[in-house]
Amino acid sequence: MKRRQFIKLGLLGTAATGIAPGAFLKGRDCDLTSDDILGPYWSQNHPYRTVLAHTDEPGTRIFISGTVQANDCETPLHNAIVDVWHANNSGCYTVFQECNSGNSEEDPYNLRGQMLTNENGEYAFESIWPGHYGSRPKHFHYKITTPENQELVTQCYFEGDAQINQQWEDNHPGLIIPLESSGDGLYGVFNIVMNEEAQVGTGEDLIPVPEQPFLNHSYPNPFNNSTQIEFGLSRSGHVSIGIYDISGRWITNLTEQNWPSGSHYLKWSGQDYYGNMVPSGSYLVVMKAAGFTGSKKILLLK
Repeated sequence: MKRRQFIKLGLLGTAATGIAPGAFLKGRDCDLTSDDILGPYWSQNHPYRTVLAHTDEPGTRIFISGTVQANDCETPLHNAIVDVWHANNSGCYTVFQECNSGNSEEDPYNLRGQMLTNENGEYAFESIWPGHYGSRPKHFHYKITTPENQELVTQCYFEGDAQINQQWEDNHPGLIIPLESSGDGLYGVFNIVMNEEAQVGTGEDLIPVPEQPFLNHSYPNPFNNSTQIEFGLSRSGHVSIGIYDISGRWITNLTEQNWPSGSHYLKWSGQDYYGNMVPSGSYLVVMKAAGFTGSKKILLLK
């Protein structure tokens, strides 16, 4: 599986029979994900993106995916914000420290980003395997916020780390994951269970299903931070929504996967596929689904 395919699919498990070891496919009991320290290096307003590390960033590429679920370990939490940040392969944190890295475009938020879970509660990102920060094991920082404003701060560690001993395992239950090596880098799955009740629908909660697919105008438009894009399906199916400049050059994909029927929202914060900010100007949102093709113009002003 190539890097771009991984990000488009959103979850490693969708192709697990091809690349995932048996350990990734084991069932798990229904324990809430343990919390962990926020640490001193969290920053507000991390950009929305799924590729956290610049392409020139030194280190081993790593691909992490997983699900965010309610406390029944079954109900996916859609549109949860998964905020991730970590050190470079020398243990240095951008924004707060001067880090020698391959960040040739001087992205201040290199090795940082946030993403929204899809309708199945899935998230995925690509970065580099972090180095040791002091005496601590290698780790990713997570801050998850659900649409109901339930928040969890935690961290993800890796099996086989020389700085993880039995006491560390006992104090960080469920936070240490296996990694599988492939030609592209390392792959891992980190599933998250929030302390949030699953919402049980009733007949009065039915959401109208549109008669045909649609793509609405974004709001706000023009925008200078992020814009929300509404689209809808008359029946479940595959949806492709991409951003293009007005010359037709592809910028990034917002989704490339199956969605259920109904109305949905996506956010674009003005980044290209690699997480770099695009210049001010006009762009096109293009949607393709079930024989439907629609486009809307949006204007980014910085």
